[in-house]
Amino acid sequence: MKELKSGYTTGSCVVASTLAGLYCIFNNEFLKNIEISLPYDKNLIIPINRIKKRKNFVTTSVIKYSGDDPDVTNGIEIFTKIKIVKSFTEDSKGYKDENIFIRCGRGVGVITKKGLQQPIGKYAINPKPLEILIKNIKNFLGKYNINEKIEVLIYIPKGREIAKKTFNEKLGIINGISILGTTGILKPMSEEALKDSLKLELKVLHKNSNKDWIIFSFGNYGKKYCEDFGLDTNNLIVISNYVGYMLDCAMEIGYKKIFLVGHIGKAIKIAGGIYNTHSKIADARMEIMLTNAFEIGEKKEILYKILSSNTVEEACEYIENKDFFNLIANKVVKKSSEYIKDESIKIEALIFSFKNHVGISENFYKMVKDL
Repeated sequence: MKELKSGYTTGSCVVASTLAGLYCIFNNEFLKNIEISLPYDKNLIIPINRIKKRKNFVTTSVIKYSGDDPDVTNGIEIFTKIKIVKSFTEDSKGYKDENIFIRCGRGVGVITKKGLQQPIGKYAINPKPLEILIKNIKNFLGKYNINEKIEVLIYIPKGREIAKKTFNEKLGIINGISILGTTGILKPMSEEALKDSLKLELKVLHKNSNKDWIIFSFGNYGKKYCEDFGLDTNNLIVISNYVGYMLDCAMEIGYKKIFLVGHIGKAIKIAGGIYNTHSKIADARMEIMLTNAFEIGEKKEILYKILSSNTVEEACEYIENKDFFNLIANKVVKKSSEYIKDESIKIEALIFSFKNHVGISENFYKMVKDL
């Protein structure tokens, strides 16, 4: 089977373009490629498409490369304009960090609804790519002992056009695309290839770890929560949407204890008996939220708010009875156990929201202790 090529995220494009601009404006270097720093001690080399230097600023761009992932942003040109300033432009939608100010122009979306990872009124730059961008800028400024104020303007000329092919408007992101990327690297999402690689990863891990337990995380954020609860994240696999498939694989390979860890946006589907959490397969998130909120005794006005929420993250903000989150964790365990139909395999769950609502299944701590 041909190995699929990875690409890089919109966030990585912005970081690369910004760094190239910094090298130009401060060092007068016109780089053709730039190496950026990513999480987990990884680096990535990205080609620079063009650099233009003016008297007071530099404009640079990167062409988005998605590898073999069928991503609508593949091939678009992402620009940054780097400027040394005495004071920052007034822009409440931007992000300030010490001597750095990040703002956006044409083609980058603005958040208009609750429940997303940034507040209403801010540019749609997710926290992790924003963190990566600021870290790379600070590394550069520190390396050359630069104390100037730096303003970065991000713009994507075809961003509005591309956004029409996404769910951004439905989610409440208007006038452009989002700047995304938890790890900075875009892995191809060919379903069969991804499932095959996940199963192979699980087999290799089982063979080399000599452990009868595994952590299935729905995404990259789950790793942090596992560390906080004392779980060995070397025994963790990010399973994306393929909950049922990976439960089948774990049974086949011989695992006896499974931890399901991740954001409530996916966990709520499992709690409703949905075992492939991709929105194209099934989506009854608000209905499942509503049913469980009713079960736990939430007031009528809370139920209406949940049903009209834009995202699960927003719905979580309305929940008053915090036992709701433990209820969902227990439902995840119940439905997963019903799926595998094997009482010898124990399953526990840890769920969370980005606003630090945490749900823990009834025997979670006991299973951690018994490892």
